[in-house]
Amino acid sequence: MSQHAIVVTRTPGPGYRSIADAVAGAPHGAVILVGPGRYSENLVLTKPVTITAEDGPGTVKLVAAAGVAVTLEAESAALSGVSITATDADSPAILITQGQLSVSECTVQASSWATVYAAQHGTVLMRDCSVLNEIGAGVVVTSPRGGVLDTCRLERLGTTAVVVAEDGTLLVRSSSLGPSAGNGICLNGRGKLTVEDTVVTGTGKPAVAVEQQAALAATRLSVTDTETIGFYLASTQQVVLEDCGVERSGAEGVFVAEGCAPVLRGCRVRGARGRGMYFGGRAAGSVEGCEVSEVDGVGVAVSERGVPEFDRTTVSGCGAAGVRVDEGADPFFRRLRVIGCDGAAVEVDGGARGTFENIEIDGGGGPGLAIAGAARPTVTGLSLRGVAEAGVRVMGAALALADSALTGTGAEGVHAGSGADVSLQRCRVQDSSGVGCLFGEGASGSIADSEFTGGSGDGIRLDTEEAVQVTGCTVRDNHGSGLRQTKPGAAITVLDLTTGGNLVPDAFGTAAAAMDTPAPAAPAPAKRQSESDPLADLQGLVGLAGVKAEVTSLINLNKMAQRRKDAGLSAPPMARHLVFAGAPGTGKTTVARLYGQILAQLGVLREGHLVEVARADLVAQIIGGTAIKTTEAFTTALGGVLFIDEAYTLAQGGGGSGPDFGREAIDTLVKLMEDHREDVVVIAAGYTKDMRRFLESNPGMESRFSRTIEFANYTPEELVTIVRSNCEKHDYRLTEDAAEALLKYFDRIPKDGTFGNGRTARRVFEAMTDRQASRLSVSATATSAELTLLTLEDVAPEG
Repeated sequence: MSQHAIVVTRTPGPGYRSIADAVAGAPHGAVILVGPGRYSENLVLTKPVTITAEDGPGTVKLVAAAGVAVTLEAESAALSGVSITATDADSPAILITQGQLSVSECTVQASSWATVYAAQHGTVLMRDCSVLNEIGAGVVVTSPRGGVLDTCRLERLGTTAVVVAEDGTLLVRSSSLGPSAGNGICLNGRGKLTVEDTVVTGTGKPAVAVEQQAALAATRLSVTDTETIGFYLASTQQVVLEDCGVERSGAEGVFVAEGCAPVLRGCRVRGARGRGMYFGGRAAGSVEGCEVSEVDGVGVAVSERGVPEFDRTTVSGCGAAGVRVDEGADPFFRRLRVIGCDGAAVEVDGGARGTFENIEIDGGGGPGLAIAGAARPTVTGLSLRGVAEAGVRVMGAALALADSALTGTGAEGVHAGSGADVSLQRCRVQDSSGVGCLFGEGASGSIADSEFTGGSGDGIRLDTEEAVQVTGCTVRDNHGSGLRQTKPGAAITVLDLTTGGNLVPDAFGTAAAAMDTPAPAAPAPAKRQSESDPLADLQGLVGLAGVKAEVTSLINLNKMAQRRKDAGLSAPPMARHLVFAGAPGTGKTTVARLYGQILAQLGVLREGHLVEVARADLVAQIIGGTAIKTTEAFTTALGGVLFIDEAYTLAQGGGGSGPDFGREAIDTLVKLMEDHREDVVVIAAGYTKDMRRFLESNPGMESRFSRTIEFANYTPEELVTIVRSNCEKHDYRLTEDAAEALLKYFDRIPKDGTFGNGRTARRVFEAMTDRQASRLSVSATATSAELTLLTLEDVAPEG
């Protein structure tokens, strides 16, 4: 035995009879071996010694009937394998106010407000320990040198398992906390906690509560079976949750308030009895790659002016709405998926705004989007299918919906009710159980470059006398009229309507209201309601000189091919399928639509219609489903143009180890393009460098797309021209000083991945009209000339 090993024993023979006597007689650095037995004493560690149970954990019981069982007053000390019990109602079992105490393989029990207390300058290092306290808390840390809990079990607690307060700091790893009558973790003051690979279970209060100026960094922290909230986050300091989860919480899974701005990455909420995630009280922060499922209430709720940002969030199986935004909130959702919720998939109410980009809605017992209560959200890239009610329902609110596809809705595709102001751009509604797009009494707005096909009612029905403008739309194969206006009035404008295959004739204009008429025996032949020249429209587009030259070359080649065919000669080789490469907002969809119309006029295509799809329209999540979806989408484009937006995403895979369904879609497309090479034009669009990868993804892909047309960013002068054209289209005029300010603005804004080209110009125009409306609303005597004039004052401050 080492000369520094000291023995404590309850049996006759050499050695000390108490641990305290052994400490008093031990030199610095000594090891004190304690024999089995019960030691009733208050142990004060005044020297750096190691105290260990000679026969292993649980064989030594240190019990203090009054006061603290173990107090550290040295720079360091260690305890191993000792069961420590304090029965005093006012004292913890272990108290560290200075120095560092290492505690391993110990059971620590108290009957007071705390079991282990690290205060002032004390540090506690606990490994593989059990902490119990049916009266109070487990471990309380207020020291900035707090310490570490590693593979510890804190259970049967009367209040909270871990408390970090004042300026305390603590690291918790691979531990289990609970059951406890209070919180599993409570942070307040300026406390800082890092927690990894830990489970909190069976708490009577929020499992994890972070308040005041406390900070939390949690990785793989799991909360199960809490009676109330899973994570309550109300701190002004940094809170980061990564790969954390909440199972079966009695209230919200995650509750964020008091201006807290947490970062949630890869987190999951399942089986909450309240809302899955709630952001209120001006909460902010970001949510990335998170999932909410099988909650009794709303999946994700944002309220009370909350402004969080969500990216790649999936919400499924909720008992109420999938996402609800209200009370002036203005969140940002990107790549949101809502699947099979009992209420509306997305609900926006109470004067809220919100921006939604690339949203996927699949199934559900309510409408897809339900917008009401003076809300004003903006939605782009919505892909919706199979909801039980209307795809989009707007009542007394405003909605801007663009670049979206709605399929198989249980009622109307889009329903604009009383007081609604709805703007649809480049939207596609297919197979709705009701009207494709209904503007009810008192609704107003616009529908541009959109398509309504295969519906059980009218394609577009206008039951309003308010202003509605329909421009460049297609209505086909509906069981009612293509477009029906039921009330007379000059406020309805219809331009460049393509209609065909509907069972009831169209009825619109400014004369008497159209009445229902019986369906004819056979579908009406297709007809165009305007004599617009698509080639002239192409040449009239702003900028795009190189694109126009390329497309004109293709048109001429097709003309010559037709003439050679008529003369009995062989046709020259030509690029039927195309790649449109360039940044968003450069007119790729518009050019594709005009190209299809031109080819139809030349007789190259039967119809020339455009079917626009994205990855979500082609790729399923089950084996075999992708080929079916891709074939269905391809079939609808036969006789026209299939436009695949962001086609490169098909080659990017699913990001995991499962089947690569995107490549299955590519393989299916390659075969279909060969089988129907004379009856369809496929145009794949996306960023230039990404499209190169797309073409390399399948050996036959590059040979199918033998020509790439580059779409360059618009110049600042061209962007100003686009703003001017929007002004002309909507009866506005732009002052020269405003135009000059816009030119400077467009010249200096970054042309990075967030730059929207023509979309940016349109947003600038819309922002100017909003500012003009606010400016003139205070004047009761504004003249007609003032109502149409956009001035320097209306250019946004950043412009």
